[in-house]
Amino acid sequence: MTATELLPRVNKVPDVSEKALNLFRNNLVWDNLLPWVPVYNIEEIDTILPRFRETGVNFFSLTLAAGAGAGASIETVIERIGRVKREIRERSDWLVFASTVEDIREAKAANKLAVNFNFQETLPFGRNLDMIQTYYDLGIRQALLAYNQKNLVGDGCNERTDAGLSKFGVDLIKEMNRVGMLVDGSHSGYRTTMDAMEVCEGPFIFSHSNPFGAFAHFRNIKDDQIDACAASGGVIGVVGAGGFLDDVNASTESIFRCLDYLVERAGPEHVGLGLDYVHDVESAFAMRKKSPTAWPNTIMYNYAGAEQAVGLTQMMIDHGYTDEDIINILGENWARVCGKVWK
Repeated sequence: MTATELLPRVNKVPDVSEKALNLFRNNLVWDNLLPWVPVYNIEEIDTILPRFRETGVNFFSLTLAAGAGAGASIETVIERIGRVKREIRERSDWLVFASTVEDIREAKAANKLAVNFNFQETLPFGRNLDMIQTYYDLGIRQALLAYNQKNLVGDGCNERTDAGLSKFGVDLIKEMNRVGMLVDGSHSGYRTTMDAMEVCEGPFIFSHSNPFGAFAHFRNIKDDQIDACAASGGVIGVVGAGGFLDDVNASTESIFRCLDYLVERAGPEHVGLGLDYVHDVESAFAMRKKSPTAWPNTIMYNYAGAEQAVGLTQMMIDHGYTDEDIINILGENWARVCGKVWK
């Protein structure tokens, strides 16, 4: 499908039942992955965040470093953290930085949107494990291991090899555990994640990963990865990026098929939202085309916004999910895990 064939994206709350609206707006809604780097959203702070706050989202984890050309040097990342924290302070009437789960709940009660930060890479740590505590103190609450390609920690999910976790990677995970930073397997190689889940103490997460069993794509995770994550007490965030779904337009129905697969496999207590929304589809496509080793055979696809999470709520109701399960998937599962890991 070419760029011109993509359908218009959903940009308003769909017509759903009063029950669905109440479940979405009266409970914690936590999206655990929003890219926030050049090309991927960072210039749209006053477009994206107010829109999704008005929809009913209470918290985002913002990606401030990633692989495949998104910038992951220590100098670049520190400057980006400084910039985004300043921008948050300048919008303190509706936007807050959250260090704890309690901060997020207080922000919701005050009708404010809460955010903190993540890395979609371990490259910003370099070879210096002391940087993990430094970044945690600056607001980085989770980091994935390898973004599609090999690094010092292990292989990415699109490498020619699948060598698993390095010795340095073992030490890095142990330090992340000590500090209280969540270990994230998204974008990382199969063996790297399976090794990591053996090493990791406590919950392991896939912040934004769809099931391979629902759609066979190198970015999606296999059943035994899902099982091991659930066994750790972790959570898997369902993705709204059309490239990882059976519909490039990222229809709500296609996202629900992945969500339902995860729930059937792992249980509703191990599933959440990690929509991975991108505002400028064409620029994101152009960026991926410049990184063919990280993104081979890339195609144009749509990304689901928070409005479709309201539609997902209705679909969960229609498919017999209990209110408790829906509330957990919308946000409480992430709150439980982060409350256990963050220090």
